[in-house]
Amino acid sequence: MPHAVPQLQRVDRSEPENIIQAIIDDGCCIIKNFTDKETVDAVNADARPYLDADKPWKGDLFPPETRRCTNLGGRSVTAREKWIIDPLIRQLTETFVDKTTHNYYGLTKHTYTSEAIVSIALTMEIGPGAKAQRLHRDDKNYHIDHKDQTATGYRADSDVELAFLIPGVKTTFENGATQAIPGSHLWGASRAPKIEEVSYAEMDVGDAFVMLGGTYHAGGANITQNEKRALHGLFYIRGYMRQEENIYLVNKPEDVLTWSPEAQKVLGYSVSSPNIGFAEFLRPIDYLKGGAAGDFIGDLDPSQEPAKSEA
Repeated sequence: MPHAVPQLQRVDRSEPENIIQAIIDDGCCIIKNFTDKETVDAVNADARPYLDADKPWKGDLFPPETRRCTNLGGRSVTAREKWIIDPLIRQLTETFVDKTTHNYYGLTKHTYTSEAIVSIALTMEIGPGAKAQRLHRDDKNYHIDHKDQTATGYRADSDVELAFLIPGVKTTFENGATQAIPGSHLWGASRAPKIEEVSYAEMDVGDAFVMLGGTYHAGGANITQNEKRALHGLFYIRGYMRQEENIYLVNKPEDVLTWSPEAQKVLGYSVSSPNIGFAEFLRPIDYLKGGAAGDFIGDLDPSQEPAKSEA
């Protein structure tokens, strides 16, 4: 490794409060023992045919040596039903991504919470000779205007995205470990990231790297002769925002109906409270099931029901 500082915090998944504090402090950390090798091997196998069939990228987002498997939630039942709905992930997205607001509806004060959903789930495999990406923030897609928080400390509710990168193989500096700048989630929009500020998310199989959408990072360079570095990425955003991957076009309705209710919800076949994302005033999953049960269509969010004093 070319330099010694700064270092990424490493926290075991059995310590969620310490993971939360590490994210508050640094905008990222490595979660030790996030998953097990058997699960990683299963997702690796699910992604392999799509990685092998992918075409080289011509553009700036990825080096041409990178291969991708998109729609990981639809293509890998293991990724969908073990990782995407993992209770630790839910605890962290609830802490950093969910958005709760209070509004009056008539004379009654109501609370609405837009829960996190998957923006994109994919596998990225960096081949030998790939150059590093440019350092960037993932929440650039959502036009976040970052305010400087270096003096005040992290302000809750200032991020809209949280990502998890789960290695398919041991990741090292040499094979392209993710570059990240701890503390960069606190920077204002006018501060540029520098390579000398980078630390490398070197991980064992079973670990995971978690980072806020406002943390500067990049895929590392693969300087090996024959190693491929695969990472499985799960990116979560607030439920009222547009997903990066249009999952509704790439999955057949009959397949979606076989998913667990938890996966259907977090992958977007739900409604963001109170009314975002319906289909013919139905929750998307109810629309796929054929419509509303009974003779009436009701409120999408039961919390909108009036208080007895208003009824």
